[in-house]
Amino acid sequence: MAQRSAAALALLVALLASVPAIGDAQALQRLTVLSFDLGADATALRAGIPFHLMLTLRVRERVSQIANIDLPGLAQLELLGDERETTTTPQGTQYRETVTVVAHDGGTIAISPGTLQAIDARDGKPKQWFSNGLTLHVAGAPSRAVRVAARSVGVALLWLLGIVSIAAIVLLLARRRPPAPRPVPPAAVAPPVSQAIVRTPRQRAQDALAVLQAERSRPAAISVRAAIWRMVGASDGETLADVLRRTDSHDRVTRELLVALERSAFTYEEDLRGAIEDACAALERYIQAPG
Repeated sequence: MAQRSAAALALLVALLASVPAIGDAQALQRLTVLSFDLGADATALRAGIPFHLMLTLRVRERVSQIANIDLPGLAQLELLGDERETTTTPQGTQYRETVTVVAHDGGTIAISPGTLQAIDARDGKPKQWFSNGLTLHVAGAPSRAVRVAARSVGVALLWLLGIVSIAAIVLLLARRRPPAPRPVPPAAVAPPVSQAIVRTPRQRAQDALAVLQAERSRPAAISVRAAIWRMVGASDGETLADVLRRTDSHDRVTRELLVALERSAFTYEEDLRGAIEDACAALERYIQAPG
């Protein structure tokens, strides 16, 4: 009798233990997985320059969304943004998640696979799928000496621009003839009012664009980057990630401008010309943006 009671108790425990698993399986989608891939949009990566990771899943079924899909671990990268897109065609559904990341240190980075949990439509069993993993090689950031030299060149250029602007104002004032003085009672003389000339962000962006179009070089790009950094309230020592965190996430034009200037200042030599062209285009979009 005791043996029968023990066997019944063991059977009851096994049935109770299987209830969560059955509930989880019923919550999973029923899918026929055709492909599951993880990729990056660039091969020559540099520290401090953002790039994108794409996790792409294709299934035979036509569904409005994909559930129970997880990104790989990104412990060595900083996450800047995440976009998801689900496209349905007569041939099935494609799900793509694009993640914007940045590496702050050079070296080799191993990214684990993404995962998907679903019921396999071929045999009706719950399964877990894995994408491929990635191994990325990130070139190091510029040395401290290069940064200090570039910063010094940028400061010198800004001082030069300031001196030229002041000289132009003085010359303009010297050419203007003051009107003939009229006798005014001393009591009616108003105290002089000093007004500081405040340039708007759009005017500062126009100055930066003029500098970069006149001299398409790395020192000029570093100088323009420093000027825009101060325009948005950041110091020279802050990184791109620091400045992006203080920038409104909905201000796409400003964020694109900051990323383009970072690339033009610190990209490798073969990419410098194209990076400066993109920075000029980003400055023009910022200048033409409403508001």
